[in-house]
Order: sequence, then C-alpha cells, then structure tokens
Amino acid sequence: MDELYVVRHEPTWREEPEPDDEYDNGTDHKTLYALFGLAIYKANVLEHTLVNTLAIARIITAEEQGERLIRDPWAQGFKDMMGKLIKRAEPQVSAYPEVVDDLTNSLKRRNFLVHHFWRERIQETIAEAGRAKMCADLKADCRLFTQTDERLSERVFDPLARKRGITAEMIEAAYAKERREAMKRYEPDSFTAEDDSG
Repeated sequence: MDELYVVRHEPTWREEPEPDDEYDNGTDHKTLYALFGLAIYKANVLEHTLVNTLAIARIITAEEQGERLIRDPWAQGFKDMMGKLIKRAEPQVSAYPEVVDDLTNSLKRRNFLVHHFWRERIQETIAEAGRAKMCADLKADCRLFTQTDERLSERVFDPLARKRGITAEMIEAAYAKERREAMKRYEPDSFTAEDDSG
C-alpha cells in the first residue's frame, strides 16, 4: 500500500451531483479565480486516479505473468498528461462506455481550461453577468471532473484495487495517515497525540 498515491477531493466521494451550495456563490474576481483553481485541482485528482489505475493494472499483469517490475509503475504516469493517460487506460475503460464518454468530455474541458479559458473569456470578467456565467461553467467543470473520477474509481479502479488486495478501508487509512503527517509538518502546534490515533 506504500506505493499508492492517495488524493482526495471534498466533500466526499460518490456524492452525485455535487450540490451548488458546496461552492461560494459569489461572482467577484476572487471567487472566479478560486473556482478556476478548484476545477484544475479536480482535473488533477482525476489524473491521479488514472495514474493509480494504470499502475495497479501493471502490477496485476506483472504478477499474473510472473514478471518482475524493474521500473516504478507510477513513474511514467506522473510524466504523462491527461490525454496520454486516457489513451493508455483504454484497455481498462473500454468496457464502460459511460466512463469513456466522461473521460473524453473531461479531457476536452481540462484542455480548454488550461489552454484557452482565460484567453477566450477574459473580457467576460468585466461585467457581473459575465463572471456569473464563468463561475457557473467552472462549477459544472468541477462536477464533471468529480463525476468522472468517481465513475472511473467505481467501475475500474476499485475492482483492480480489490483484486490487488487494496480495500476502501486501506485507502481511507492511507489518506488519514497522510493527513496526520501533513498536520504534524505544517501545524505542529495544533497537532496532539490524540490526533495521531487512527
């Protein structure tokens, strides 16, 4: 389990659809930038799930074929962009057309956000109505990335993880451990021994 990279998004997994009240409903510039950052973060969480899926699939294949892995199965995944990750994951996801559609739509939106969003829409930031539309679109992107991540996890990653002996409880424990370590590192004054239980 040490090799699994655990990335979470809040509030919780598998809550469909994310309610709008999970987001700040303001339309000021700061909210717009925050929603943009959140959308990119959620796209990144999806990329991590793709990397974990590919790595676990590679480990399972190696074990089934009696092959010894020489390279870290996560290393290539963290070098690739989302488009390459999706292409590499085709053998795992092709049996799930809804996951393929979600990944295709997520890739389009991720690429638009990264490469075109500000250039094409910067003039909309001038007016309140324009910012409101941009905020609504970014919330929709957040929901898309979350939904895609959850479907990919549920249909593809979770069964692979179970096959490898990784349970939801193990993933939650790894997440809790990373959180405790971060709390100790970044908020040592507020961290107590009581926080370390678990």
